[in-house]
Amino acid sequence: MNITKIKLNYKMKTTKKFNSSYYNNEFNYLISQLTDLKRSIMDIDCVLSKYGYNTFMIDHKKSSDKVSLNTVTQLATFAGVKLGEKNEIQSFIVRSNINTDICETIGGFTIVYEIKNIDKVENKKEITNFVKSIYTIFNDEDLKLFFQQETHEITKQRLKNNF
Repeated sequence: MNITKIKLNYKMKTTKKFNSSYYNNEFNYLISQLTDLKRSIMDIDCVLSKYGYNTFMIDHKKSSDKVSLNTVTQLATFAGVKLGEKNEIQSFIVRSNINTDICETIGGFTIVYEIKNIDKVENKKEITNFVKSIYTIFNDEDLKLFFQQETHEITKQRLKNNF
């Protein structure tokens, strides 16, 4: 039997129409509709990796966006996962507003929340318990240095809890 000649006449009835302000891409919508709708889709905004260094998993939020318990739980599940003998995943929630017309953070202001490994979170029902450290960044140069693996640790120490 040649499967390339099979014609599928199946049209799925969906519970929701595609809404680009809710689903950030069509694949998330499709998987959500094909499954039992009891699963959370977490869309990681950025994964930065460089051979020989830790990998950064980042979820970006605008200042008006809410952070869900599911988001921090999933980021915490990845935080600390070993990627070989020396490297691991570091998870972050980054809160800022970005002007894409001029490619810069509005006012230069960014808050970075480093997320703990899930095993180190005592009360998993409270979002603030997932936060390992908070970094306040006042310019895009420091933001760049924070997320460059080569300068990350020294920049982290300089910015930790900087208000």
